[in-house]
Amino acid sequence: MKLSEAGERALVELARKICRRGPRVRVGIGDDAAAIDIDGSCLVATTDMLVASRHFPPRTTPEQMARRAVVVNLSDLAAMGAEPLGLIFSVGLPRKLEVKFVERLVRGMDVAAREYDTHVVGGDLDESEEVVISGAAFGVARRRELLTRSGARAGDIIAVTGRLGAAAAGLRLLLKRHPAKGYRALVRAQLEPRARVREGMVLARSGVVTSAIDVTDGLAANLWQLARESKVKLVIDRANVPEHPLVRKFVTRYGFGVDDFVLFGGEDFELLFTVRPRGWEKVRWALKRVGATATTIGRVAKGKGVFIQVKGKTRALPDRGYEHFR
Repeated sequence: MKLSEAGERALVELARKICRRGPRVRVGIGDDAAAIDIDGSCLVATTDMLVASRHFPPRTTPEQMARRAVVVNLSDLAAMGAEPLGLIFSVGLPRKLEVKFVERLVRGMDVAAREYDTHVVGGDLDESEEVVISGAAFGVARRRELLTRSGARAGDIIAVTGRLGAAAAGLRLLLKRHPAKGYRALVRAQLEPRARVREGMVLARSGVVTSAIDVTDGLAANLWQLARESKVKLVIDRANVPEHPLVRKFVTRYGFGVDDFVLFGGEDFELLFTVRPRGWEKVRWALKRVGATATTIGRVAKGKGVFIQVKGKTRALPDRGYEHFR
């Protein structure tokens, strides 16, 4: 079987079967990040690789590459509710690049990291055929506050921070070279994303959030990941899913389907989470205090799978979104 037939998720499951889980590992392969028990707390660690030809649209600046490299790693910490401690980067660079490019890249990493009250603390440089940035982020969380994908329970509310679809629409704008006038917020969402680190810490410290994941592969795909890891059924109402206000305007103008961006697009870096019903107002107000919003989009039930209600009718939501190798 080729990788194109297996897909990324099957390979992750393969790794989970092969790699033994150590005695101090609280969360291992298959979640947003790993968590290792250390003196009553957890060291939370994650890694992400970006390859220029696959992950950066044409004309992406070194600063924008750097920001994405920081955000994709910190977003995983956010999904676990961890406070960032630092980042390291291994960077592959073609020898024909100017030194100025590297200076802009590293400076961009430093600026982006400090926006989240953390720092780039080390890394490695090597020669490669194209720009490759492999990052790792480390954070800390109290053991009892750690968020995972596997804690959702029947009766929980399903919620998501922010609004969805902007980054995927921005990518389409860049790749198809549609005029950006009037849609610059969509382009910024793609080129200059933000990690919901403060929001993740708020959710973790609330004591009523039962599971979480960051929305990177698309809402539908990430709902399925939550459902599988928690062994529950998720039912969402399409009318309640928050859309970025420019997305529907964009799809109407160019004839696209809005669900391709809002449900199946990725890279929003919002947090999808479940919360006990009694704690919803507590979470909502806690998020509001840090300048964030969240919207309830459905409920957790007993059973399996992910379902969506559209105009009073319920149907299965396809497990579709971005997946490497496919």
